[in-house]
Parts: sequence; structure tokens; C-alpha cells
Amino acid sequence: MRTSFLIPAALRVAAIVTVAGALPVVATASTVSVRAGQDLQAALNAAQPGDVIVLEAGATFTGNFVLPMKAGSEFVTVRSSVGDSELPGAGERMTPRWANDLPKLRSPNSRSALRTAPGVHHWRLQFLEFEANKDGYGDIIELGDGSAAQDTLPAVPHDLELDRVYVHGDPLVGQKRGISLNAGAVTIRNSYISICKAVGMDAQAIAGWNGPGPYLIENNYLEGAGENVLFGGSDPAIGGLIPSDVVFRRNHVAKPLEWREPIIRTPSGLVSTSNTDGTLIAGRITYLVVARRGVGQGTMGRSTAASVDVDVPANGSVHLGWSAVADATEYQVFARGFAWTVTTPTFLDSGAPGTVASAPTGAGTRWLVKNIFELKNARRVTVEYNVFESNWLHGQAGYAIVFTPRNSNHHCDWCAVQDVAFQYNIVRHTAAGINILGHDSPAVSGLAENIRIRHNLFYDISSARWGGNGWFLLIGDEPRDIMIDHNTIDHDGGSLVYAYGGTAANPKTISGFRFTNNLARHNRYGINGASSSFGAAAIHAYFPDAVIDHNLLSDGPANRYPPNNYFNTGFASVFLNQNAGDYRLDPGGIAKGHAADGTDLGADITTLLKGIASVTPESAAGPESELSVPNAPVHLRLIR
Repeated sequence: MRTSFLIPAALRVAAIVTVAGALPVVATASTVSVRAGQDLQAALNAAQPGDVIVLEAGATFTGNFVLPMKAGSEFVTVRSSVGDSELPGAGERMTPRWANDLPKLRSPNSRSALRTAPGVHHWRLQFLEFEANKDGYGDIIELGDGSAAQDTLPAVPHDLELDRVYVHGDPLVGQKRGISLNAGAVTIRNSYISICKAVGMDAQAIAGWNGPGPYLIENNYLEGAGENVLFGGSDPAIGGLIPSDVVFRRNHVAKPLEWREPIIRTPSGLVSTSNTDGTLIAGRITYLVVARRGVGQGTMGRSTAASVDVDVPANGSVHLGWSAVADATEYQVFARGFAWTVTTPTFLDSGAPGTVASAPTGAGTRWLVKNIFELKNARRVTVEYNVFESNWLHGQAGYAIVFTPRNSNHHCDWCAVQDVAFQYNIVRHTAAGINILGHDSPAVSGLAENIRIRHNLFYDISSARWGGNGWFLLIGDEPRDIMIDHNTIDHDGGSLVYAYGGTAANPKTISGFRFTNNLARHNRYGINGASSSFGAAAIHAYFPDAVIDHNLLSDGPANRYPPNNYFNTGFASVFLNQNAGDYRLDPGGIAKGHAADGTDLGADITTLLKGIASVTPESAAGPESELSVPNAPVHLRLIR
């Protein structure tokens, strides 16, 4: 931590100002410095448009701080005392390695460390660290109000910027949400939001449902267990509101692979000795031992059980011992239909009963994992040049990308997913690709319509590795105008596209479906549908006006598909070296130059790789991050 406390030179001006109601502070003109132990809220209250509030680097400010209303349209900036030259530059992403140079804001309770007053505007947060709430409850930062208290547009905060901030949960107990995004005209860029995870409930890095937009979310690392990013999911209190005009660009959106495993390690080194100084009956007894600790929000988690079988003599006793488990606060021992709780890694069963309890089965407690990027109520959304990775079968089927309109609380019959461009992204290491739902049911909602999925690379979409079904696209219940164009799709599921809805006699059709210029494994069923055979029958039942044209469906049967599609033997033969992760096309192969527009089939890999070149940096993020998924693309060589 730095011992000096200097206002950055660029912020120094001549005149002296003071902060009423605060402890003594050092200030020059419109720049106010706040040291450890001083009154940050007083500084926020006294600030005027254009002011810069400089917080001592490394100091911790504990409270439930509120950004208050100010007149005018100049930004008030809150930032670190460390100069710009010693911090990430413009366009450079914050990482945990800068933590010693950042002032820290922390909530002492379950409420947010920082929230906005109604209607507040023109605040900028830079070079700040926000730590977890107590026991992982709630939202660390609240931009706007997601409750019924914000039920009109004039009450919505707007013109807010978060640039190069570090927001994180607690490694042991997680965090329900990093940022709740219920304001308007918000920019979140160059930031690092991590360790947002929970047991038995969805956790997100960013989630919004009661703000109108527009939103720019750019060049961030975003880590959330339930959904990394979510729009919708709770009904807006503002009538007719759909979060709109969202640009989501150049973000690295991932879940650490540690989250796939039980949170608490299984006790190791379990050993037993038996003696004849108790009241146990002779025979074999199976003992199970689990480690336990709090895992956030009042929930107690457990490990997978360790077990040992013990042959007990008449009038016997059994002594168990095991290695202590890091961070465990207690252990439970199960045997003979009873359970005992101990706080040290040793237990003596002399024959006395414990508490009646059933022995635990299955794996230990895990963080709840569902999807990576989900839209339940959103309009005019551009998602481009992002890397989405690491999602598996757990709380749901493991679809990475979800476009599903939901009237979650039966008060949002207008909720819809409309006008989405999903382009030039990599989606990888996931149980399934995309899920598109036409409308909610039985609740009434708007439609999913005009969704364009173009020039994306999907690979390691794998049931074998990640559970789930390994399908590229699940689509049903009458979405409209869906374009799947110029994508490269490497998956191992039986179906490439699976449609559903209605009945066998009266299926719900999907109008305006276009599947063109794609390069994909067909696998067993290719384009498939419920109560239908694959290929032509499924297309006729669910996609009667579809354009399915100029696709390479590798290893598929040509006689089941419309003309003007391509078929070959061996998906890997299309590429220079797909088995080594090189998805460039073989210049002499069938996919080169054979798209309907004269370009190559599949994604424009050159443009895609150029766009994501700095999205997953080579260096490790830092000691507090739980990220263990590779930072550089795995099995994808960036060959120019």
C-alpha cells in the first residue's frame, strides 16, 4: 500500500474549498481529498458539478453510501488518489493486481456499499474497489432502484459512468450481485466484476430489469454463477418498460472451473480404530464424515462425504480421525441412523445415540450455475466481439446464450426480446449453445423476434465434457424472424437445431427462419423437431417458410435437406487443422468461397479474431480472482 497521499497533478487547481460536516480534509478548488477515517458521505453531499473527489489509495471506507442529486450536466468524479500514469490507461481493463492502488468501499451489512438517490445524474466512478456485502447478500452497487419505489421515468437515475473499477464478492461466501443496473444512460467499461456466486439462488455480475437504457457495457471481465449478465428476470415497476439500446462489446464473460466442483473439500485421511470400551453391538458400521461451513446468505454448505467401514467388536467403541478441511467450521458424522456435529477433526462413537438423521447422498454443495448471457426483457441489443466461456449442466440444461421473453411475476405482459444482433463472438466450453423461446407460458408476454446470429464461432459445445445435450440451438413456441447466418459450429450433440411447440398434429410454426451460410457438424439428427423425423419433415412441421440455404452440414444426408446445401465426409477436413484448434478454412476445400454472397461458409474468422484480440489477456488476473479458465482462447490458434 502506498504511504503518500497525493492529488493527481492533472486534478490540482488553485482555490481552496472545504467540505461542511466532514472531518478536516485537504482540498483545492474543485478537487477534494478524503483520507482514511474521514467522512466520504459528507464529501459526496458537498460536491458540485465538475468536482473531483479523490479517495486515499488503499484506504477502506465502510458504509452504505449514496450518490446525491446535483444540478447541472457536468460530471462529479470519485476516484483514487494514485495518478493516472500509475493506473490502467484509457481502454485498458482493470484487474485485481491494481488493488493496492485503489480505495475500497465496503458495506457493513447486507445493503449496498453504493447506491443512487432517485433521479440522480452525472456521476463518474473511476479506479475504485468495491468489496463484498456482509455474508454475500444483495447488490454491491445499485444504479437505480429495482423495486416498486422507482415506478416513473423521472425517478430513474441517468448519465452514470463506471470506468476501471474492481467489484468482487467474497471467495468463501460469494455475492448475490455485483451491479444492479436499473438506471438510464449508463456506461460500464474497462472493469473487473468477479466472484458473484450463490447457493440455491441466481447470482449475476450485472443484472437489470427496471431501467430504460441506453447501456454501454464494454471491455469488462464479468463473472457470475447463475447468469453472468441478465436483462429482465423480474418485472419492471415502470409500466411498459423494456431495457433498450444495449451495446455489449469486447467483454470476457466466464465462470471459473472451480465452481463446477463442490465448494468444500471432502475430508481426507479418514482413519478408524475400534476398542472394547463402549456399548456398540458387534458388526460392521459405515461412517460418513462431511465438512461444513457457511456459504453465504445464511446457508450452510457441506462437502461430499468421506466414508469408512469399521468392524466393531461387542461392547465396542470407534474412534475416527481425519485431516482438517480448510475454512470448515464444523463436521458432521453419520452412522447408525444418527448424526453428530463436532468442531475438530476427531470423533468418538461409544454407542450413545446422536440426532436422528439420514445420511447425505450425492456430491457436496455447489454454486448454482445456469447460463452465461440471458435476455428476458430487452430491445435493440448489440452483442459483439465477446468471449463467452465455461458453462455446464447444473441448475439448468447448460445453454450459454438465452433469449427467452419472461413475464416473471405476471405483471409484464409486454416483456419481450426484440431486435438483437449477436455477432462476431466466441462461445465455447459449454453444455449447449443458444436457447430461443417465442413467448412465455402460461404467463402472457411479448415475442422473441428479429434476432440475428451472425459470424460467431461456437466450439467445444459438448455434452460429453459439460453435460447437457450438446445442441447448438433450441428454438420453440413461435419466435419470429430469426436469422442464423455465417456461423462456424463445432458441437457433439445429436441435434444441431431442435424445434418444439404445439402438438404433433398442430405444431407451433416459426415464421421467418433463415439458416444460411453456416458451417456445422450435422451429427445424427441435424435439423430436428419434437414428434418429427429430422431434416425435411422437421423443416416442414416447424419452419414452413424457412430459407435453409448454402450451409455445409458435415456428415449429413443430402436427401433430407433442401437443394443448395453442401455435404461432406469429415468436419475436420474443412479446416487447415481443426484437430489442433485451427479453424481457418482449407483454401482448396468445399467451404471456401461457397456462401450465397460469394464469401466463405461459416464465420469470418479473420474479422472475429481481430475484434477479440485483447478480450482475453495473456496474463493471469491476480491472486483474488478465482478464474482458472484459460485467459487465451483454448484450442483456437490466432494465426494471421
